[in-house]
Amino acid sequence: MSIKHAKFIKNNQIGFTLVELVLVIALLGIVAVSVSGILGGSINAITNVAQREELVRAGSFITERIQRELRSAVPNSVRVAGNASAQCVEFVPMNWNTVYLKIPLDGTSDDTVDVLEFSDISNNAFVLGPNSFAIVYPTTPNEVYDVSLNHRQTINSCSDDGDGNCATLDDSDNIIQLEVSNGFAQQSPSKRLYIADRAVSYCLRNQSIFRHESSINASQTVYTTGGSLMAQNLSNVLGANPQTGSQNPFKKINATMQRNASTQTFLVFSENDESVTFMQEVQVPNVP
Repeated sequence: MSIKHAKFIKNNQIGFTLVELVLVIALLGIVAVSVSGILGGSINAITNVAQREELVRAGSFITERIQRELRSAVPNSVRVAGNASAQCVEFVPMNWNTVYLKIPLDGTSDDTVDVLEFSDISNNAFVLGPNSFAIVYPTTPNEVYDVSLNHRQTINSCSDDGDGNCATLDDSDNIIQLEVSNGFAQQSPSKRLYIADRAVSYCLRNQSIFRHESSINASQTVYTTGGSLMAQNLSNVLGANPQTGSQNPFKKINATMQRNASTQTFLVFSENDESVTFMQEVQVPNVP
């Protein structure tokens, strides 16, 4: 064998055959598919965890917000209304509560309420707003919302025996006078008086919850537009009757001999294949 022929044979053995290249490409494809499957599963798992955490955060925020506001509501001011498209819970936030010494009753000419001076434990004064109401002994929502029932009266002015300004906290005996629009229907057994100036509603519609503020009206509004967006991605199935549907978001539980009235919230948050349910019961600690 010549030297030239030997070199040709040696050079001919360098590189890969077509079959070997095909096998390598096939193996690389199998490895790539396997790796992409593992990575895809990991990414999906991370995405699902992130979605669940976001749903939990959203649900925790709105349920805590509703609970906090309900617990400071005027007693017996919670009411629920709605239909299969939108459902709302409405209540009257309490701006201040105090004890009165004397109130005028309906049918008398007196219009002056004697109450304890408006100051907290740190001696900070509470200042009445321009459209404030005094509410005494409401035992039903109607007695909060329907002004003609004489449990809610407009506060026309506030004065004391100091400089006349209730906000300066200079009354000699810490008893101030509220001038109201009319006498009240009856006394409160605990002599409690609540001050409020607006109503608040939380409404679930179009898979979202909105917060609304309004004046205190006799009839409840089921809002279909407007409001401040508070939460999204809800999947509650609303029933035509707001008190009986299994997934209705708000239910009022009336008081019994064994327990106080309460409000139940039931919210289902869903996104893609993730779903988180929040359910809580809130009791208003105040008494009329």
